[in-house]
Amino acid sequence: MKDTHATRYIIFILLGVIVLAVGIFVIDDNLKTIAGLCIGIGAGLIGMNVANLIMNLYYKKHPAIKKQSDIESKDERTVAITNKAKAKAFDIMIKILIVIPFLMVLIDLPLWMILATVALYVFGFCVQIYLTIRYSNEM
Repeated sequence: MKDTHATRYIIFILLGVIVLAVGIFVIDDNLKTIAGLCIGIGAGLIGMNVANLIMNLYYKKHPAIKKQSDIESKDERTVAITNKAKAKAFDIMIKILIVIPFLMVLIDLPLWMILATVALYVFGFCVQIYLTIRYSNEM
């Protein structure tokens, strides 16, 4: 039976090569933003899927390591550490997002950019409140 994951990774690598080539060779200089976007997306698809393909092939040769990795990823301690790290990272991000709109005003950026940044802050805060209420009801 053929490995569907490896096939999927190869398809996405080829798609990444096509998108990258479109960005480099097809899109003209008038559309530099779209060309840059194609190059970035194509390179990202290639890099991510080459890494996944290599890991897939490695795990196929070393099933014991794959099993150990699966066990460790579902371990309660590992999950708790990961969740705590995510929460701390979110706290830091929110503190940074408080300062950024003021800096954006000082450097005279367009209003829509400032409001988009403030909207991100408000969205993160609303998600935090929602999840706090939800988890407090569950526990």
